[in-house]
Amino acid sequence: MVSSATRFFQSVFRAAALMGLFAACAAGPALAQSAKSEAAVIAVIQKQFDAFAADDAEQAFRLASPGIKAMSGNAQNFMVLVKVQYGVVHRHASAAFLKPTIIGKEALVKVRLTDENGVSWMVAYTLELQKNKEWLISGCHIQGEQGTFV
Repeated sequence: MVSSATRFFQSVFRAAALMGLFAACAAGPALAQSAKSEAAVIAVIQKQFDAFAADDAEQAFRLASPGIKAMSGNAQNFMVLVKVQYGVVHRHASAAFLKPTIIGKEALVKVRLTDENGVSWMVAYTLELQKNKEWLISGCHIQGEQGTFV
């Protein structure tokens, strides 16, 4: 025989489970949009990695924000800057993306890169959502395994 206390806790548990299910269903579109945005910002960085690997300055430059483009001037200058100051971004042995943080029209994506010598680096990318709904890279900060920023 089931006690009244047990029935009470079972009904509370069922109600809580239903409320959780309802909340998850209601949040479904927001979660789906968030996952879509996370995939989009990672894809932009990966496309730029691919462009660097192919030495495609024009494609790499296309993925930079207007502010980065203004600082660089043109695709060739941008590629020289990346090669000289961001060597591990230009050429790396492996990349592992961490979960992006997206707040409004800005995103932060950390990427763990390993260079061709096996040295680990943490790279923090910032991206901006443009008026045309395209994410573009607005910044890149590199931290070496010894904790120093490059």
